[in-house]
Amino acid sequence: MNPSDTPTPPTPREKEVWRLSANGKSPEIIAIRLGMKLSKVLLILAMLPKP
Repeated sequence: MNPSDTPTPPTPREKEVWRLSANGKSPEIIAIRLGMKLSKVLLILAMLPKP
């Protein structure tokens, strides 16, 4: 395994997006609450580890 293969820990903003999503908030609401672009929120949600 190369050092570049190790996953980077999620940023606090990514954790907040994941938490709000887990609580049932829509991506639009998450983007408004955190002051982010919707496309960035959707990108973070797409990276969410699948159970």
